[in-house]
This record gives sequence, structure tokens and C-alpha cells, in this order.
Amino acid sequence: MRLLAAIGLFFLSLGMLFVGVAERTIWSPPPSHNLSVQFDSTNPYVVIPSATLSGFSGNPTVHVSGRSKAFVASGREGDILAWVGEAPHTEITTISKKGSSELAPNSIFGSGNLANPKGSDLWRDSVSSNLSATLEVANNDGAAVIIASDGLSAAPNNISINWPIVHDLTQSNFLLIAGGVVLVAAFIMNVWAIGHHKRRRGPRRKVPRAPQGPKTRRRTSQIIVPSKGRRAARKVRYGVAVALSLAALSGCSQPSSTPTPTPSATGDTVQLAPPALVSSQIDRILADVADVALLADQHHQKLLLESRFSGPAFDMRAAHYFLQSKSKSVGDAMTIASKPLTFSLPAATSDWPRSVMLVTDPAGETLPQMLVLQQDTPRSQYMVNFVVGLMPGAKIPAVPVSTIGSIPSSADSVYLRLPPMDIPVTYGDVIDNGAASLSSAAYDVTHDAFYKDVSAGQQAQIDKLSKGKIKFKHSLGSSQIIALSTTSGGALVAVYMKDYYTITPVKAGSAVSVSGLEKLMLGTGGSTRGIRSVYGDMLLFYVPALSDNERIRLLGVTQGLLDVKGL
Repeated sequence: MRLLAAIGLFFLSLGMLFVGVAERTIWSPPPSHNLSVQFDSTNPYVVIPSATLSGFSGNPTVHVSGRSKAFVASGREGDILAWVGEAPHTEITTISKKGSSELAPNSIFGSGNLANPKGSDLWRDSVSSNLSATLEVANNDGAAVIIASDGLSAAPNNISINWPIVHDLTQSNFLLIAGGVVLVAAFIMNVWAIGHHKRRRGPRRKVPRAPQGPKTRRRTSQIIVPSKGRRAARKVRYGVAVALSLAALSGCSQPSSTPTPTPSATGDTVQLAPPALVSSQIDRILADVADVALLADQHHQKLLLESRFSGPAFDMRAAHYFLQSKSKSVGDAMTIASKPLTFSLPAATSDWPRSVMLVTDPAGETLPQMLVLQQDTPRSQYMVNFVVGLMPGAKIPAVPVSTIGSIPSSADSVYLRLPPMDIPVTYGDVIDNGAASLSSAAYDVTHDAFYKDVSAGQQAQIDKLSKGKIKFKHSLGSSQIIALSTTSGGALVAVYMKDYYTITPVKAGSAVSVSGLEKLMLGTGGSTRGIRSVYGDMLLFYVPALSDNERIRLLGVTQGLLDVKGL
């Protein structure tokens, strides 16, 4: 019986090893799915939608070639279609023909403007080369592909898509290991059976039996009693071994390379807009912003800022360059660095304009800074509108994670403690009048160092002037107000406030004098008719929800002199 057990284990191991090897060889699926198409078209763009890229599972690799330059980029399908707009393009779809899938071009006519898609902030990843290009696409979040040459001439017309097939070898590895273990067990059982046979073999003398009388034959019973003892245990053991062998062989079938559809959720679902930017886009945009700022700071040329700066950030940096051109004693502007990135909050929207708030902690700066960028149209770049230095001890409230994004708030939102567009006037009134202001209850100025410094400075000017009078005015400096919601229903609000200081003499023949940066900006030491100075304040506030009892808090500010003129 030991020999039979060894033989059974041997054949069982052979079966397991055969199936394990077969899954790696003759039963293994092909290495990839390949679809290709070649067509004649003069369209400058080719779009591969998300449905085509999702024809098979896995991350596809797109290879294109043509007669000139080749550019391939991946992005959200809605972003790609928004960038293409009404321009003529070719859409690559998938059709079923004779039980297999094929790529089919569909030409879409249009009359939209043409442009080069290279370098757009909408692309998650891109590659360009001469004649041919290859790009692996992360097939998630509605990814699609745009193909072009230079945006003006015909796009590459030879396209192939490759989906790698991931073959799971877990079962094969188990069968090979288990088959090896069973084979060793069969060898051990065989050795044991041979040794046992050797110990029991040899001649044996039979003792003659004594004569016996006739026996009475007893009547046999038809009741079958189940066997007990070692023989029964052996039968059970062999039966289990055979059953395990059959289960292993029957469970090891050839894996299918065709993806199995999974049931989708039904019922009412809320479709949330995805974040406007992913981490790879943010890193690339920040790196370009830092390079542009560094080059402009080195040459003190505002024209070098135009590719990445606009609005308040551009105006204040341009004014600083002007002051630097007047005197070498004027220090450098606030350094803008791309790393380390400590905070990222993109808007969750599919519309334009789009915005993002980023906090970096550049070396050499005492406090972190927040960059607030906005993209006005699909074909424009993200422009830096605000560069705000965070206040000491400022705590940014809880916000959604960057992979979800924040819902934008409107400038006139009535769901916040104050509409963001009203903040410059009301906050300026608090600076001028303190607790006597009608808006003082809306702001928490207990730890607001900027409020204390500005209000104290204004009062000092009032006390200092004996032959003149001064007027203060605070107003909304730009319609570009960017507000992103927090998790508590409030909003982070970036707003631009302009401070106007008008000093006029009270007596004829007297003059108003200026010094420092105001003197550099004016170009002279004073004026007999009076002087108007304009300062810009890029402010970052936390504005709680209307239902919240919390007050509005200033989180950061960057102030700079914009203009000084004689009256």
C-alpha cells in the first residue's frame, strides 16, 4: 500500500507541475492587445477619446508617426475637447468587425482657430519628436489623447495603441511549488515502501497444522459492518488524495484574456466635478513660474513676467522693478520657489476660469508664501494673480484634499459671512475707524498684525501733520477675486485692496514732502499742491459660512507701493 501511495503522489505532482508550466506557456494569453489604423486626412488634430483608450484594461501606449513632427499629449477628455473647440479634427473610435475590434477614424469639420498644443497647462503628460512619438497614458479619470504636429499642418496619420495584458502567475507559482513538494513526498514515500518491503521479505518456514475434525458451517449474516482499523484509514487517505488531485486539475483552466465587465452602480448619483489639476500638472506649472520669476528678477524687466504673471502680482512686481531701476538700495522682490510644496488646493470644476492655491516655503524667506493662479480660457496658461506672504502663526482651515478639489465660491456669494467683493471696503473701514466701524463685528483683529501696523501708521501720520491734512481711502483694486470653499462651508478668499493716501497742505505756500520709496517713485522730494500715494495689498482671508459664529480672519498679506503722484 505504501508503494501505491507513492505512485499516486507521483502522478499528482506530475499533474500539478504540468498545469503550472502550461499556464506560463501554452495557456498563457498574448503579451498585449494591439490596434492600429492608417488614414488620409489634413486635419491638424487627432483626438483619441476615453472610450477608445478604455477598450481593454490597463494603461495603453500610443505610438504615432507621420511625415513631419509628432506631438502626443494626455489629459482629461473634456479639457482636450475644450482646447480643440470648433477646430477641424479627427476622432479615433473603436468598432467591432467579425468578432474583433478595429480603430476607425471619424473626420469632424470645423472652422475654429488653430494653435500649437505644445506646452499647454491642460496636459497631464506630453512628448514630442520628429516623425514619430510614443506616450504611455495613465488610463484613469477620463483620460484622452490629443495628437498633432505643430497645430497648423496635418497631424500624424499612422496610429497604433497597445494595451499590455497582465498575466497573474499566482496560481501557476502555487502549482509549481505544491507540485515540487508533492514530488518530494512521493520520493520519500517510495523510499519508505522499498525499505519496508526489504525488511519483510525472505523465506519463511510453514509449521504443519495438526489434524482437525470437521467444522460446522455457520450461517453467514448479510449485515455489512463498516471496516475499522488501519485498512479503513488507508482507504480514507487514498480517497482524499484522489479528490485533491481531481480538484487541482479541474480548477486550473486556461485564463481568459478578454476583460470581464463589472456591474455598475444604479440609482441616483451625484457627479462631482474633478479637480482642475493633478499633481504632475501642478509641479510642471510651478517650475515654469519659478523660472520666469527668477529670470525677471535678475533683469528687473516686467516684460519677462507677462508669460506667467497678471493682475495684482504683475502690477506690484512691475512697480518694484521700477523702484530698483531708480536705486540700487532697493532690495529684491519676494523669491518665488517651486519647492517645497506644502499645500495644494485646485478648484473642482469643468468650467473656466479655473484657479488653484499653492503654498511653498522658499529658502531664505522667513515665512511661507501662497501663490494663487488662474486660467481664464482653455488655451491660456495659468497666471499668477496673487503672491501672498502668510502671517506668523496663521492657520489655514481644513480644506478638501487636492485629489478631490474645492468648489469655487462666487465674488458676490451670499452664503458667506460677507461677500468677497465687499471685503476691501469693509476691512479698510475697520482699519480707519477700529471698533467704531460698523463692520468691526465681522472681523477678528485680535491677532491681526497688519491691521495694527496700518491703523497705527495712519494715526501717526494724522498726529504728525500740522500744516496739512490727510485722507484715507480703501477700495477693491481688481475684479479678480478668487475664492475656494473649505470643508466647513467657508472659503479662502484672495482679494486685492488699494490704499489711497492723499495729503494736501492747509496753508498757501506750504508743501508736502516725501521720502524713502515714495520719493523714488515721485522723482522729487515733494509738491506744493499735495501728493497722492497708492499702495497695493494682496490679501488672503478666511471667510466663514453665514451660519457660522466665527469671524473673518486675515491669513496673509503682501503690500507694496504702486504709484506716487503730485496733485
